[in-house]
Amino acid sequence: MTILSFLDSVCYLVLFVFIIYLFIFSLFSLKKKKTYYPEAKLNHRFIVLFPAYEEDAVIVHNVRDFFKQDYPRDKYDVLVISDHMKDSTIDELKNTGAKVLAVNFVESTKAAALNFAMQNMEDGQYDVVVIMDADNRAEQTFLQLLNNAYDFGIKAMQTRRIAKNKNTDVALLDAASEAINNSIFRQGHVNAGLSSALSGSGMAFDFKWFKHNIKSVHTAGEDKEIELLLLYDNIYIDYLDYVLVRDEKTQEAAAFSRQRQRWLFSQYETLKIGLRRLPQALISRNIDFNGYCCLGSLFSA
Repeated sequence: MTILSFLDSVCYLVLFVFIIYLFIFSLFSLKKKKTYYPEAKLNHRFIVLFPAYEEDAVIVHNVRDFFKQDYPRDKYDVLVISDHMKDSTIDELKNTGAKVLAVNFVESTKAAALNFAMQNMEDGQYDVVVIMDADNRAEQTFLQLLNNAYDFGIKAMQTRRIAKNKNTDVALLDAASEAINNSIFRQGHVNAGLSSALSGSGMAFDFKWFKHNIKSVHTAGEDKEIELLLLYDNIYIDYLDYVLVRDEKTQEAAAFSRQRQRWLFSQYETLKIGLRRLPQALISRNIDFNGYCCLGSLFSA
């Protein structure tokens, strides 16, 4: 009974710490803080990456829609990393004005697609790299608002992903989960003076930093690995809640379950990577990184 009581106390303490973490950043998320960056003096060069694995049904429409940006057309390129997609889809994508890299990976992951894309670019070719999902749709002011933040000095950004669809109970649940994560792990973190968590797409980074660091990203949780690398380098991740990206939500329970299983696996894989760098981060008093390794990696989504 003594051993059981001890284990019960340990479990209670762990859950208590987790609950306090969520409670504190939930309170911070209630603070109405809006940061709008001034209009940029320079139109920076963007490369927008669409990693797409068997996304023939949606990719062409969303890429075509992206070209409606209120941003100088000669200042951005759209590159689709086409993995296991039809030749007809690739031809349609090229007709939209997008660049296409056709690949057939044995193990298809977003990290592999991003690595392959960056290997095919020259240093200094662009200023900012943007990562989108094949089912994402951005508003027309998307690049202009990112450009304002980058010109101000922000090197890593997460935009606000919102649901494109709520047509099933599972899609509604997925949309609610996204909204909660946006409030706690992005708005709450930023309001508390910490970096925002990344969420897989609608992200933008300094091109030079990204090209150098993406080479060390290999797991299925590529966004968590990128987040870890940014925090280790003391690069602040801002959350631009006024820059919207519409994201297709999972509609079936089985797919939702698989998505969560992948998420849990990637969280713990990233935690193991982070713990190896924790001693140096403690010495350098890297608060963002230390917080992520201790608690954030278990929660942020």
